[in-house]
Amino acid sequence: MSRPPRGFVLVLVLAMLVILSLLAGGIAATTARLAEQSRQRAQRMQDEVDIASTRATVMYLLSTQRMTVGGVTIDRLVAFPGEGIRQMQSDQDLESSLPIGNEIVPDARPYRGIGEARFAIQDDYGLFGVNWNPPWMLQRLLDQGGGSKSAPPQTLINRLLDYQDADNLYRLNSAEADGYRRAGMRPPTNRPLATPMELMRVMGWSEALAFLSPAEISDTISSEAVAVVNVNTAPARVLRTIEGVDEDMAARVVAFRKTQPFLTEVAFFEFLGLGKSAEAPIAVYPAMSGTLKLWPSHGGQVGLVHWTLTPVENGGRPWREDYELIQSQAIASDAVAYPVRSRLFAKPVAARD
Repeated sequence: MSRPPRGFVLVLVLAMLVILSLLAGGIAATTARLAEQSRQRAQRMQDEVDIASTRATVMYLLSTQRMTVGGVTIDRLVAFPGEGIRQMQSDQDLESSLPIGNEIVPDARPYRGIGEARFAIQDDYGLFGVNWNPPWMLQRLLDQGGGSKSAPPQTLINRLLDYQDADNLYRLNSAEADGYRRAGMRPPTNRPLATPMELMRVMGWSEALAFLSPAEISDTISSEAVAVVNVNTAPARVLRTIEGVDEDMAARVVAFRKTQPFLTEVAFFEFLGLGKSAEAPIAVYPAMSGTLKLWPSHGGQVGLVHWTLTPVENGGRPWREDYELIQSQAIASDAVAYPVRSRLFAKPVAARD
């Protein structure tokens, strides 16, 4: 029997080596892919643990620590005129609202949470109360978009009021349930808005607020019973709804309060050189409700929960969580996050498979 030519054997060996190399490469690629998927699952799990731990810790601080004009306190320090900063000595010290300097400021600035979690708090007084503010303030908000092509401001305001009230009477150029049905839209709820995003269901308002992204809407508007503006926490867009405050003034206010908060309403108007206006009610103290944003430090979706402190509610619940949203617009991973000077944020909880 004749033997195969040496060249044939060599080709066969080379072919087998190529096949083995391809198999080895495929196995290596599969192994690397599985390892990466496992790492990603572990990262997601750790992110969830860090975010849940941060959420619980922040809500604990909100419900147990007093607030000053500077924000949420993190220890038992108090400040009084002429005494400086000292340890709390009695329950009477709880009346102090002067800032300490290490508070968590509820102006949506990012803070380092537990582990790799990040968070930001915004009190409702720092947002625009769309259910309660007067029409002239609504118009100042709308004017920031350069004017709506769908309807003039007064028409939009009339539609918002008709969306909320319980009757079926029309204001000028407005709409009630039948008009919404003809337009293929959900009819009005005849109640105040439940969330900021519900404003997009009011006829014409989606087009009027097209200059704001969904995330910017929730960063600007509140559906709570808010009729004042906290000048220590409001973003520039909300500050500009105050009578007499323009874009440059709002920027000056935001820059100034990074060094120290305004202690009184009079101090705010004097800083801008404005006369105090009874038609522009402002506040310097945070609200008992607001939003909490949570996200991983390396980027990703942002979770938003609206909270309300309920210290006297029957049943003893210290707070209520009203609604939750997921914002697809991630906060930049390279954004500077402030540390919280509290031992509660010292160590992360390790995730377990």
